[in-house]
Parts: sequence; structure tokens; C-alpha cells
Amino acid sequence: MFKGIDISKWNGNINWEKVKNAGISFAIIREGYGKKDPKQIDKQFKNNINGAKSVGIHTGVYHYSYADSVDDAINEAQFCLENVQGLKLEYPIVFDIEDKEQLKLNTRQRTDIVKAFCSEIEKNGYYAMFYCNANWLRNYLYKDELLSKYDLWLAQWDVDIPYVSCGIWQKSDKGCIDGINGNVDLDVSYKNYPEIMQSRGLNGFSKSTASNYFNYTVKKGDTLWAIAQRYLGSGYKYKEIKDLNALNSDMIYPGQTLKIPK
Repeated sequence: MFKGIDISKWNGNINWEKVKNAGISFAIIREGYGKKDPKQIDKQFKNNINGAKSVGIHTGVYHYSYADSVDDAINEAQFCLENVQGLKLEYPIVFDIEDKEQLKLNTRQRTDIVKAFCSEIEKNGYYAMFYCNANWLRNYLYKDELLSKYDLWLAQWDVDIPYVSCGIWQKSDKGCIDGINGNVDLDVSYKNYPEIMQSRGLNGFSKSTASNYFNYTVKKGDTLWAIAQRYLGSGYKYKEIKDLNALNSDMIYPGQTLKIPK
């Protein structure tokens, strides 16, 4: 599991070095909302992307939806794609469906809206995901249709584990992380998305670059020997990891990103 946060302009100015030191390995950042309009790009989007990347925190983005038709959803996806052009994203592009106005639609319409956005994202070489809370998933979407095609980022707070299998779990909206003023959403990723993006050549990564290695975020208790044994089949191959990362010692630390040869 990987520890993360999700943020928007409402979190203000962030000290990303402190966030990194707090053990956060990824951030899902709001890129914008609604259809194409320069005023609807999140005002902190560029600052947050650049800040997270500057300290080695992996990033993905989410787009808050107001779509009430398939055409609207496609337009929102195109707006999102324009805003992330040129970026390398280690985590998915996420469609955030939760607006109360969308409850006026029927379940078929809401589900088709999710599909339309995610399909447009995938057609352009990105990894699509959808976000909703447990109530929406149970009652307002055809969840089996969506879960068979796309990863889920599930919001479900005040429980020990999410009620359904998901790629990312938003477990709290009242987290406290050094470097961020006030509460922040806390997330857990159950998949190694950086490895997926790089190995498949998605989200701005080229397949040629991705074919030789994948990125791994060091967790508490990891050693080079144990990582080599897990991914390379033998602890004795730890020197391959050490050489690829130009490490001068065998010491590694939680939150550090290592390239692991394939």
C-alpha cells in the first residue's frame, strides 16, 4: 500500500518538502472542473503539480464533473487533456462524479457519463479511473458495468477497510499532514500505479523508456536485499538495483523512489 493525499486550491499553499517527509508518496491533484473555460482550471493546479514533482511525490489528477450528458462528459475530458498536456503522471486521470445536480439524472445516464469521460481519456493514451463515495456506488451508478472496465477511487470514511475492492481508497477527509494547513483528504493506493504507467507507456511515459525498469517507492522495513528477492528473484541481485540508481551505499529510506530493473 502507498500513502497519499488529494488536494485542490482549497488546501492553499503547500510545503511539499514537509509533505514528502511526512511519508506521503503520491498526490491526486484537482486539475479543473466542468467544460472548457480558463477560469475553471484549479488556481493551484500548476503550483501543486510542480511542487509535488520537485520533491519526487508521484502525481495524478482529478476532474470535478458537472456533466449532465455524454457530450458534456466528452467535452470535460478534452478540457482535462488540454490541461495535462506535456505532463508525466504516475497516477490515473480521475473522473469525479458527486455533484448533487447529477442526481437529477437517472442511473443509466450517470453511468454512461462516467464511461464517456473515461473512454475519451483512454483513447488519448492515459489511464482512466472514476471517483465516487460508497452511497453513489451502491445507489446511483451501475457499479458492475464500471468496475469491470475502470479502476475505482472510493471515498468511504470512518471504516477500517473499504466495502468493495478499489484501486485507491479515500479513507478520511480530516487528515493532518505537516506542510498543509487544516484538514486534508487521506488516501491509500492498493496498486503500484507508477509501475503500471511506465511499463505500459501511459500518461506521458514512452514505452521505450518504460521497457527497462519500473519505479518502486521504498516502504518502512524494506532493504535492497528484500526488494531484489521480491522483484528480481534473488537477494544477491541487489547490486543491479544499486547500480541502476547510482547508490553509494546500501542504505535506503521510506518514501525513496528506486528504479527496479525488469
